[in-house]
Amino acid sequence: MNASSAKVVPEAATANEIRKIIGPFEDDVVTKIMQIKPTVDDVGRAYAWLRSDEYLQRHLTHNLPARAAHVFDILVAEYPELGDPVL
Repeated sequence: MNASSAKVVPEAATANEIRKIIGPFEDDVVTKIMQIKPTVDDVGRAYAWLRSDEYLQRHLTHNLPARAAHVFDILVAEYPELGDPVL
């Protein structure tokens, strides 16, 4: 395998990076998220969808990649009020 064909694996998000995205959630929530080893992008996508108008107002289903979907599920399960419809 030559260097140009090596696949770069993104690093898992740290607790600090996760908190910068989702805010001051409790340690156990951050730990659950870290256990699935999401990237910063995964966490950002999950949180963005959780806070999106499509989810908050119409509860449309997401089309998130697997790890981002898992982060989303953790956030919804821990804090269902974040997903309460605005209407």
